[in-house]
Amino acid sequence: MIVAACVEPQKLTRLRGAVGESHRLHVALDWQHADSIIRRQPVDVMVVDPQFGSSEPRTDAIRALRSQFRSVPFVVYSVLAAQTLKPLVELGRDGMEQLVLYGVDDDPRQLRRMLERQPGVALAEKLISRLRVRLRGLPADVSRAVERVIHTPAAFKGVPDLAAAANVSRRTIYRECERASLASPREIIAGARVLRAYAFLRESDYSIEDVAEHLRFSSPHHLTKTMRWACGMTTARARDRIAPDEFVSLLCERLLPMPNATSRALDADL
Repeated sequence: MIVAACVEPQKLTRLRGAVGESHRLHVALDWQHADSIIRRQPVDVMVVDPQFGSSEPRTDAIRALRSQFRSVPFVVYSVLAAQTLKPLVELGRDGMEQLVLYGVDDDPRQLRRMLERQPGVALAEKLISRLRVRLRGLPADVSRAVERVIHTPAAFKGVPDLAAAANVSRRTIYRECERASLASPREIIAGARVLRAYAFLRESDYSIEDVAEHLRFSSPHHLTKTMRWACGMTTARARDRIAPDEFVSLLCERLLPMPNATSRALDADL
């Protein structure tokens, strides 16, 4: 699990204890740095504090950041006091309903469980684990870029972004994926997006239309076409009928092509 945080120092200390050594934590220096972290690093969940960087609790920076990265789960970490009540209500109305209260329900084990339950965290780790053997066949920069797109798919507009993250040309990244017997870069991005879409639809109240928009699908129809490519079902049926482990297995069949195997074509505008 990879956590990014915009929190005051006393909350950061408790958050470090919850994340521990088995997970990674990116600490933002300010809100602009937080934006840069999500764009340049893999992030599974963002922890935000209304009092971060301000003497008075504010929500504008949090809401602006979330509007840019709506597919990244946000957890609000705040004290409960008279001055924070209004900001917390505002954030809740904006859809940020996951709240951790400082000194109340932020026991390290409890906080860690909340973070690990965020949509897509466990599934991203499972997919990377299944791809690990072939990822080792990629140059280190390319492998790290592929892991980034799986953790934070909405930060990538398309293959040029993936190639830039890997510090190679578009042609080179296609060639490296082929050498490692991986699916094409376009299919890897599509797979990462559809995995996160499946996770959000299973674990949140987002509509199919919202998920399609947040994960850079051009339309709900495009999401459904990609879902059919990934698992052979429509988006709604995949959400209701396919268990998470089975979904990862089906997606791996698309991303780890076997020689001479027949695969469904992917029609994606990446």
